[in-house]
Amino acid sequence: MSLILELKKIKRNFLRRRKFKSLTNALGSDILKSKDFRMNNIKECFKNRRIATPDTNIIDRVMASYNKAKSNQKSFSSAYQVGNEWLPIYERHMGDVIKALGSSDAAATKTIYENFMREDCSVGLHGLPIDMKEAYFSGNISNLNSDIHLHDSIYRYSHWLNLTENKYSLKDLQMPDYGNPYGYFVNNEFIRVGAEYLHYYASRIQELIQEEKGRKVVVELGGGYGGLGYFLTRMESDLCYIDFDLPENMALTAYYLLSSFPGKKILLYGEDEFNEQSSSNYDIIIMPNFELPKLASNIADLVFNSYSLAEMSTDTISTYIPTLKEACKKHFFHVNHTQISYSLKADDFGIEDNEFSLITKKPALWNMGRDVNMDEFEFLYTRTR
Repeated sequence: MSLILELKKIKRNFLRRRKFKSLTNALGSDILKSKDFRMNNIKECFKNRRIATPDTNIIDRVMASYNKAKSNQKSFSSAYQVGNEWLPIYERHMGDVIKALGSSDAAATKTIYENFMREDCSVGLHGLPIDMKEAYFSGNISNLNSDIHLHDSIYRYSHWLNLTENKYSLKDLQMPDYGNPYGYFVNNEFIRVGAEYLHYYASRIQELIQEEKGRKVVVELGGGYGGLGYFLTRMESDLCYIDFDLPENMALTAYYLLSSFPGKKILLYGEDEFNEQSSSNYDIIIMPNFELPKLASNIADLVFNSYSLAEMSTDTISTYIPTLKEACKKHFFHVNHTQISYSLKADDFGIEDNEFSLITKKPALWNMGRDVNMDEFEFLYTRTR
């Protein structure tokens, strides 16, 4: 390792140590002494859990859908292109998966997706905001990085317990191991990182839409790798989950949900016409962002977004919000930054008007275990007319 890289590593570790000390000072260090958690072997949290893609046809479907989306994306305005916070992620981390998908290289795509939780293709969709590969996947996990991971994990699990008032069991947090996940252990049960966050918001959405009659429709803007869609689909028997995202993220969501739900009717972009009847014909629909204008008016019982709106340009936000509001029949629910933003802050998205009223705004404290200065809030709006 060169002297410059070594000095950068020393500085990075110093900053991590100082930040972690501020966390334990603010939240207390006793959190690491919980008897419910297995602390004796941090390597178990990051051991290889890779499992094979259950059906090779999944890769073919994902590649075909992606390539059609990339071809058509070019004809749409800048609001539907990669920008703002996602542009540097694409430039630095997405090259391998874009090449594999774009060249219809099934073997390379399969290799990446079977390991996506540890690959660059999922940067920004999960994990701590540090160099995950060096800190955790190299096989040499320092005591500091071990404490950081466990502190954050225990905090998030404890927060989930408090928010859900112990209504759920550990088994409710279980997710299929597609993507080779890492995580933590509670009473010897492995919990995929981020499962508690995804499960909580899925359960909140279920509560909000439970009184709606007939088939329920939930629209998510920016579904990550499909975690929220997984829990919602598992919780609700008569539901259509519709996700809109950039083509690369859309492809990852498609891979995870196709692998997790072989018995569900899942529509990918280009396989059938996306229209007003699609939500009746399919259980899961995964579309590129430029298909948003095809959403029918008042089709969604609830629209959800987690973090990504505040990461978009003002032009993109002002393009998406009116479309989503038009499609939203009842609830508009989102979690976003209120101070740190690349464009509009969460308070300024323009959702509240004479048709939508803000019902609740409260801190989303999920990241408090890693940042005591977090600025995320969850907003719930309801259509009033």
